[in-house]
Amino acid sequence: MKLNELKAPTNSKKNKKRFGKGDGSHIGKTCGRGMNGQKSRSGGNVPNWFEGGQMPIHRRLPMRGFSNTKFKKEYRIISLNDLADIEDKIIDVELLEKAGKISTYKTEYVPLKILANKENKFDVKKVIKANKFTKSAKKIIEEAGGKAEVV
Repeated sequence: MKLNELKAPTNSKKNKKRFGKGDGSHIGKTCGRGMNGQKSRSGGNVPNWFEGGQMPIHRRLPMRGFSNTKFKKEYRIISLNDLADIEDKIIDVELLEKAGKISTYKTEYVPLKILANKENKFDVKKVIKANKFTKSAKKIIEEAGGKAEVV
């Protein structure tokens, strides 16, 4: 390898301007920032939506639409196929938390809901205690001879 065979890396920037190198460079003295004002000073950039202290457009326009996220019910969910693996006859929230089947995050606020799958493997007689059941899950539990108790 010779010096004339060396090439710049492919990710390097070409023709990077060097500001403030004299008036002859056309970007000397004020470095292309103009004379005075907020944007000419260091750290003086403002976001694109800033309107110079005027009330911003997103606050001038009226609010539209409705969001129901404030009132949304959040559930910890588990399917019946996951409950079929558990050997206990009575299944409740505490047992599922200890087994690691459902999350323990915010447990006092988030209720448990039992769902049914299309491929049903649940055929054992068990008593299941939860906050909510889907209709199909309740039907499958009772067909297997078990009981779905709402806590």
